[in-house]
Amino acid sequence: MKYFNGLVQNEWMKATSKRQLPYYYIFLALLTIGIGVVMRLVIGGRGEYAAIESMNVSISVLLTISSYFFIVVASQTITDEFKDGTIKQILIRPASRTMVLMSKLVNLLLIMLSVYVLAVVLSAAVGFILFSGDTTMTIMDVLRQTLLSLPSALFYMLFAFMVAVLTRSLGLAISIPIIIQSLSGLTMFMANKSWYKFLIFPNLNWEGFITGNSNALPYEGATFLFTLVIYVIYMLIPLLASIYAFNSRDIQ
Repeated sequence: MKYFNGLVQNEWMKATSKRQLPYYYIFLALLTIGIGVVMRLVIGGRGEYAAIESMNVSISVLLTISSYFFIVVASQTITDEFKDGTIKQILIRPASRTMVLMSKLVNLLLIMLSVYVLAVVLSAAVGFILFSGDTTMTIMDVLRQTLLSLPSALFYMLFAFMVAVLTRSLGLAISIPIIIQSLSGLTMFMANKSWYKFLIFPNLNWEGFITGNSNALPYEGATFLFTLVIYVIYMLIPLLASIYAFNSRDIQ
């Protein structure tokens, strides 16, 4: 376990040393301030809009953009190793290929967690500084909505990770998940099909289960247990495919 923690720390150091992650944190901070200032200029006085509603808007924008950032980082964590020729150095260590791959995944989860926390903190800070209006929305509503974006973000990040392992192509690992994500909304036109509930896309929407709003369910008769099972299956497929491909292919 100690050695695995060392691998994760090494992955985190690589992510920060390339300055991509710190620069993204700075980008989020500037974007949050920009969103708040624009909203203040458009809406008017401080008391004309609620801080929590401002926070909700900012988080929504930040996490939408960050979903693409997660795809890029998940793709690069594999393809950069092959491009830079460092993959051989990693694999000569006394750790299995599976352990190496899992350390990269854990680091991706840590990056995602840090971005989510930073998005919430920045949005709250800017919101409460610039606005003071009343609203029925609570912070718990905002946090609940924030957490509801996690299933989708995790799936597309893991999918990009799998494509990177299978193809070793940064372009494909980034473009394929983004294209699928962009076109996923078209599947709603198939909602009347009996097999629709077995697709991953409707099962990424957990809002109806968390809020108790039956109108927000992904399809008629949806249950959280069934949705969770389908989600786990679709998460295991890219995970197991990545492990198998990474362990079986020759590294030259």
